[in-house]
Amino acid sequence: MKTKFEYRFPKWKDAPWNSYERQRERYEIIKPYIGNDSIGAEIGVYKGGFGEFLLPHCRKLFLVDPWYRAGGFWKSSIDNDSRVDTVVDILQKYKHEIEAGRLEVVIEYSSNFLNSRPNDEFDFLYIDSSHRYEDTKKEIDIALRKVKSSGIILGDDCDSRPESRQYGVYRAIQETAQSGLAELVFIESRQWGLRPIKANP
Repeated sequence: MKTKFEYRFPKWKDAPWNSYERQRERYEIIKPYIGNDSIGAEIGVYKGGFGEFLLPHCRKLFLVDPWYRAGGFWKSSIDNDSRVDTVVDILQKYKHEIEAGRLEVVIEYSSNFLNSRPNDEFDFLYIDSSHRYEDTKKEIDIALRKVKSSGIILGDDCDSRPESRQYGVYRAIQETAQSGLAELVFIESRQWGLRPIKANP
């Protein structure tokens, strides 16, 4: 059964990888793992849209990205592609959800956000940030404490080819699974999932 919602973002933004069609493909893969009435976060939001798929599953969703703190403009094919305009657009589209307390837009770097949250808070975290090994490994290491024992860490752009720009994501996932701190639940069509292995209290 497909989740019904209003998609309030352009279905084509600036590249195939962030189009509506690709976002729906990603969602259909992770949908069995994100539950309902969940507390979740999308870490690395870019121009938005994927949160539309996550929000129907959440009683609280955080959209986390540094946006203009990482520079005023996106490096895209669009001239003067303002990160400030992106934030304003996302705030306007989610005005009612923000006012109702169901959604929070957080302008912050991933590790800072994760470190600011209580342990065992999240049902899921979806990581789609820099894709660099060092960043992804640090995010996963912190995320293991922040998701519940029944929760899951999900993400995008896992590529097992060493020459790929996203190979760092694959490396970080594999190292975490091999450490015994998490179970590798799946890798499918560049999506991935890790479930924390927590010691009994």
